[in-house]
Amino acid sequence: MSGNWQRRWHPLLNQWTLIAARSAARPWSGAMAAVSESHTPVHDPDCYLCPRVTRAAGQVNPDYTGAYAFDNDFPSLSFDAPGCASDETGSLLTRTGPAHGHCRVLCWSERHDATLASLSTEEMLAVVTLWQTEYTTLSRIEAIANVLIFENKGVEIGVSNLHPHGQIYATSFVTDSALRMRQAQVDYAANHNGASLLQDLLAEPHTQANLVVDTNTHFSVIVPFAARFAYETWIIPHRHVTSLSDMNRAELQDLAMLYQRQVRRYDILFNRSAPNITLLHNAPCDQANAQSNRQWCFHLGFQPPLRDPQKMKFLAGFESGSNNIVNPVQPEQAAEQLRSIDMMRYSA
Repeated sequence: MSGNWQRRWHPLLNQWTLIAARSAARPWSGAMAAVSESHTPVHDPDCYLCPRVTRAAGQVNPDYTGAYAFDNDFPSLSFDAPGCASDETGSLLTRTGPAHGHCRVLCWSERHDATLASLSTEEMLAVVTLWQTEYTTLSRIEAIANVLIFENKGVEIGVSNLHPHGQIYATSFVTDSALRMRQAQVDYAANHNGASLLQDLLAEPHTQANLVVDTNTHFSVIVPFAARFAYETWIIPHRHVTSLSDMNRAELQDLAMLYQRQVRRYDILFNRSAPNITLLHNAPCDQANAQSNRQWCFHLGFQPPLRDPQKMKFLAGFESGSNNIVNPVQPEQAAEQLRSIDMMRYSA
């Protein structure tokens, strides 16, 4: 099989991914990802994210409709932590620093039984507009250096609340992955006459011929050449934009449409409301590195934890110990499979 037993360079993370497509056929007697048949109510009075419900910390949700955001009651980061962002103390072996930041919860809908795949066109656009508003607001806070918007969806990845929602971690530091991706894009621009790494990756002939899943006027969905997950995809803009803040109305509409088509495609592929980790990679916003941040290109990553409708992708001994992820599905085959899905099969 062409491309099997092959290392592929991940240009954004500066590390190798292993493609081992034959491992997908390995006999399997491990844990299976069962499909739940339980009915989900439109409103759950025991759900802390539903309208009119009193949350665990005592606040009462308003009778909201559509997309709604609020501060996380149990944040992983807080500006109430002592010290300032530059207060790193201790030796190289025992260094500490404050975990400053804001954590936000983003509800996609008032309906407990909704998903991003099931929203109307107008509702989906409202979600994307909320992403833009939240990023723009948080990135303008002087003490914030990085804003990561994400969604954890599905019990398979440990979600504690099944109401349709995402989160934001706005941190006083640039995260480890963002540092890697920023440096990779800065180095690429420096060595390629200012070119954008992601725009060049999208335009690369092999990508165009074998890895594009879907496209519209302003964005394309691709399976990355060095995909680390079986059905990982990225949404890449056709022009270099650093963040959601740089996008106009037409681009937001195209992003909303293409995003929703992709999550529906996953639902059809896995024959369920598919579990997923979604990451919106906006440029860091630390002013000390403003010039480097301009080399950053926005992209959105989907990382489904399933390798097929019943099998999870686990990171076990070799991958955890080496940090070289093994992908059991060849990216070109994954792209072909995703491309061929009949979108008319989707039903909310």
